[in-house]
Amino acid sequence: PKELQAEAEKVATNEAQNAVSNATRAAPNMQNTMGAGGGNSALSQALNAVGGMQGLMGMVQSLASGQTPSLPSTSNATDFKQKAAQALPAEVHMFSGCRDEQTSADVYDTSSFGLPADSGPGGAGGACTNSIMLALSENPNPTWIDLLNRMRTILKEKGFTQVPQLSSSKEISLDGNFQLAAASSSTKALLIGINYVGQKGELRGCHNDVLQMKDYILKNGYDPASMRVLMDDGSNMNPTRANILDSIKWLVKDAKSGDCLFMHYSGHGGSMKDDNGDEADGMDETMVPVDYTSTGQIRDDIIFQELVAPLPQGVKLTVIMDCCHSGTILDLPFSFTANDQNTQNYTSGMTLPMNGNFNWKKIFDIGMSMLKKYGMGGAMGGAQSGMSANV
Repeated sequence: PKELQAEAEKVATNEAQNAVSNATRAAPNMQNTMGAGGGNSALSQALNAVGGMQGLMGMVQSLASGQTPSLPSTSNATDFKQKAAQALPAEVHMFSGCRDEQTSADVYDTSSFGLPADSGPGGAGGACTNSIMLALSENPNPTWIDLLNRMRTILKEKGFTQVPQLSSSKEISLDGNFQLAAASSSTKALLIGINYVGQKGELRGCHNDVLQMKDYILKNGYDPASMRVLMDDGSNMNPTRANILDSIKWLVKDAKSGDCLFMHYSGHGGSMKDDNGDEADGMDETMVPVDYTSTGQIRDDIIFQELVAPLPQGVKLTVIMDCCHSGTILDLPFSFTANDQNTQNYTSGMTLPMNGNFNWKKIFDIGMSMLKKYGMGGAMGGAQSGMSANV
């Protein structure tokens, strides 16, 4: 409803304003090391060294001289889009199997989906993975809207209530064609499947999802030598918290313009009470590693910081999240939920709508944290540390 959307955006704007105020109070401490406006040569070198972070950090450089940037809002579409492009220069697209408040089904027998015999191992699997695989087997070159609509139809026909969602760093046309990788691209892929073998809440189909997705991306130009697979099957790298975060850093490391990256996650997704006040709904969405009982879940703030924020302009990242509570787990500025109302209201030429709940507080927090690290702890030291800001 429009009233709830307006209230959520108001909360997000207030939180972003608080982040800016906090950053402004902290900024004078950096002036001695950075100079007014943060213009010293060490910082300039750091900005050039951190890929996509340079735009994000540039947004908050003015805070060092006491200036307060204007806060983006969907009511000023031009400003929102310009700042989104500056903060997130890479082209990032994510398909999620459900909205934040929904669960995603683990299907006991995926044969009812009618996938081609050569599409994967069969047996159990995730509803999201199998719906997108079936849709792409029927039409290998769909538009974004056609792919979403077909996924939604397949899920409804199989009796699932979950609603697929597309989110992006860019205002793409929904009439544009979905393309995994250009023929000339350098590729890199990370595939994670967790069945939680022997644990409470054990799943059955996540390994099959990964094998099916691996087969698909290999057929679509991805290099097997630049692919990392994490599964709790005793053969592949174990999907612990440490290994997942290390693999995400591996995926984005040295990414450059023209590269095509891919990440698929099939496992449990969680929803936890927000621990830093940056979520309009008061909840963080999470990935659940195999060792979550001892190491904890991986919050969306960390996923955004490590996977999305570092990517430079010209890089394309496609993500498929087949887990519960995954609608906004990457927290991107444009999104479309393929529910009945939105698909019925779709008109030709429509672009991906702005996300009124886009987390500008998170943007300012990460940018300010990195700016402080480069200004106070040594400009190049921050870049060498892997950009692990505390958010």
